[in-house]
Amino acid sequence: MHVSTLVRRCSALLVVLAAASACSDAPMAPSAAPEQPAFDINALQPEMSRGGKGAKTALAGGDTDNVLTFTVDPNVSRTYAFGENWVYFPARSICDPGTSGYGIGTWDTPCTALRQPVSVTVHWSNKGGHAYAHFSPDLRFVPADARSITRWVILSLHDHKRIRELSNYNILYDAGGSLGLIDESLTDKTLRAWIDPLHNSVVRRVKHFSGYMVAAGAMDIGMGGMGDASY
Repeated sequence: MHVSTLVRRCSALLVVLAAASACSDAPMAPSAAPEQPAFDINALQPEMSRGGKGAKTALAGGDTDNVLTFTVDPNVSRTYAFGENWVYFPARSICDPGTSGYGIGTWDTPCTALRQPVSVTVHWSNKGGHAYAHFSPDLRFVPADARSITRWVILSLHDHKRIRELSNYNILYDAGGSLGLIDESLTDKTLRAWIDPLHNSVVRRVKHFSGYMVAAGAMDIGMGGMGDASY
């Protein structure tokens, strides 16, 4: 009886080991494909850049500060390019800066849409190999919920380091001073970033104008998480 019990136990152990070996030899499941952006990035591209066309620049560059002032007609949906970067404004998406207020805590406050053209100045450069842009004057945009994607203002920043499709990318808000760089997507999923490998760019919704910087890799950044990168 004792021998029979021992044999049964050994046989059961061999079955378990064989099953474990079979599982270890099974092919690994392929990694899930990256989730598609919530909006059509290519449709928002400046016309000369659609389909990957347009002038290309080297992926490595210096910290040269570029500057451009452009006039936005808030009554027309349009994409405005600066270098290989761009920003898209749906019609009636800019809050009237004379009455809307500005600052953390106001981004989702209802506002009156601006009706008159406004001049915007943008400085952009390559800080530490990643794209950085700073806009003035301070503007915020008419609030739109997660379902109103066509009402989102979209920013695209062309990075100077090659985009890797399986890496994590973000566009951080530069709040300046002691607040530094803030990952706004931690509290608002509509502000998560998407990659545009065709144009080596990182793209996301923005709710206001200030400074923005591309960041790569796993990040745990909140209020005051990184130093100020502003001009």
